Amino acid sequence: MHNERLWKPAAIANVRRMMAGVGVDLLVGYSSGQHSIGTLDAVRWLSGFKPMAEAAVLLPKDDEPALVVSPVWDEARARKRSWIERVVAGNDFGAAFGRPTIASKVGILGAGRRSHATKAFFEGQFPAGLTDLDEQLEQLAAVKDDLELELMRQATSIAERGYEHMLETARPGMREYELAAEVERFVKSLGADDNFLLLCASRQHPAVRAPNDRVLDVGDVIIGEVSPSVKGQFTQICRTAVIGPASETQRERHQLLIESMLAGMSAGRPGATVGQVVQAMNHAPAAAGFEKYCHPPYMRVRGHGLGLGSTLPGDLSLDNQTPLRAGMTFVIHPNQFLPDAGYLMVGEPVLVTDGGLKAFTDRAPGIDSIEV
Repeated sequence: MHNERLWKPAAIANVRRMMAGVGVDLLVGYSSGQHSIGTLDAVRWLSGFKPMAEAAVLLPKDDEPALVVSPVWDEARARKRSWIERVVAGNDFGAAFGRPTIASKVGILGAGRRSHATKAFFEGQFPAGLTDLDEQLEQLAAVKDDLELELMRQATSIAERGYEHMLETARPGMREYELAAEVERFVKSLGADDNFLLLCASRQHPAVRAPNDRVLDVGDVIIGEVSPSVKGQFTQICRTAVIGPASETQRERHQLLIESMLAGMSAGRPGATVGQVVQAMNHAPAAAGFEKYCHPPYMRVRGHGLGLGSTLPGDLSLDNQTPLRAGMTFVIHPNQFLPDAGYLMVGEPVLVTDGGLKAFTDRAPGIDSIEV
């Protein structure tokens, strides 16, 4: 039996309507095999298969799709994971790709991820040119269906359990990378197929960073983003913990960021722009005298999309005028530096509903203390 992405035939019908709207006879979805939490992956979204090297989905307007895989030894996994029946594999992507039936107009997804050599190969295959349809797919895939939402819930549950495991595991004397490796091992054991993890410890952070060999000690503030994916659907939670008791200042400043996030969640209704959500989020820190710190370099963005089929609504920034739509998902995180507490983190994956943003998480956010 093919994988759980049995919704794909319905999604493919929507893609074909998109193709008809722009007059495309053949759609080529391309993947370089490199994956990112914030980057569209057309092959993964169209087929359910996560490639390890160059791959493509060929979708004619009125014929069965094909999955092109390289190298040849990955063919068995592709047949097991993808709902697409026709799988073509080869050690060389170009040889596996072959020469598809000539179409009068060809569209492409993932064009920006091609190497110079692959771009030249496609130019040889399709001398009439390719129509870039990434923007159209972004719009089409921005609203998640029931299965994608269920995968988001599963991934979020794994993220929360991973963070709880971090609280149970962290202790003075560990190195950051040891703690990060333990979180990575644990979320993978729960079924995560990928995980983007930033995790670091300091007495006062200027910003979040990747883990290094710093030794944890009592009084350290641990901040981190735990971002596992399930069957390609990423989620993200942002958390702050202290080894030992948190100070009153740390608790007050973290609560300020929670208030910021809750204001954004209330403002995030269908039709509201991303910029309006960010404006609502900036109010509480600004009112407390920290308006200067609501902008770079003291923070980056107030959240972002989670990739795969669509990165919409994009980065949560004041200048983003993208309107929210019911069914969109993203992470909202008012992570920022505050001068008397350092960089603190709080963030939840959310769904846009008519009543505002609804978190996928079960546990209310708060700064945590790790007993020593």
